[in-house]
Amino acid sequence: MDSTRTTWSVPRGNDQQWIESRGGRDVTITCHPVRGERVEFLNEPDDPSNGPLTLKFHLDAGHEVGEHTHPEQTETITVNRGAIRATIDGEDRLLEVGDNESIAPGVPHGYEVVGDDSAVLAVSMTPGLEFKEFVVSEHALGASDYPESGLNLPYFALVAKRHGLMIAPPSDGVRLKLLVAVLSSIGRLKRLRIPDEPLPVRNGSDGSTGE
Repeated sequence: MDSTRTTWSVPRGNDQQWIESRGGRDVTITCHPVRGERVEFLNEPDDPSNGPLTLKFHLDAGHEVGEHTHPEQTETITVNRGAIRATIDGEDRLLEVGDNESIAPGVPHGYEVVGDDSAVLAVSMTPGLEFKEFVVSEHALGASDYPESGLNLPYFALVAKRHGLMIAPPSDGVRLKLLVAVLSSIGRLKRLRIPDEPLPVRNGSDGSTGE
């Protein structure tokens, strides 16, 4: 009798998530199946509770990231390509190649790509916490599982319950916790599950860019 234990996992609906080997290091890449965004996680801290996580954020022309906060993290953005109009704590700022901004925890902000070109942002999140796991999980459903906005709120709340609220709407803590609790309950009633199927590994630099 085979005593090998079978490991069960929830399959991913999104096939645009993988680990890519680049010059001796592994880079986790995820593309949202509906929203025009791609994230490459470049350097992960030895201690996520303290050190920074660095990534590249690729945004299609015209893409808009709605107003949000990072409750426990400082986000530093540098524009590598294109231009964005950022709204930080109610103030609009045009950021072009070479410009950067540091956004403290809890400060509302959002941005949109301006002009005809896509944008590439170099981003660091300090501390890293479970930001990578949050984003990879939030991107993991199939395209048909997201509404036109690209944000499945009950599923988003389930991801937040597992990995912490890495991305939050501008709201006070009590109402926010209540909202997450209600939405995650709806997600469970809808039988939504967070995919945890291992990411495929690709060699070389498939689909990467030099920015």
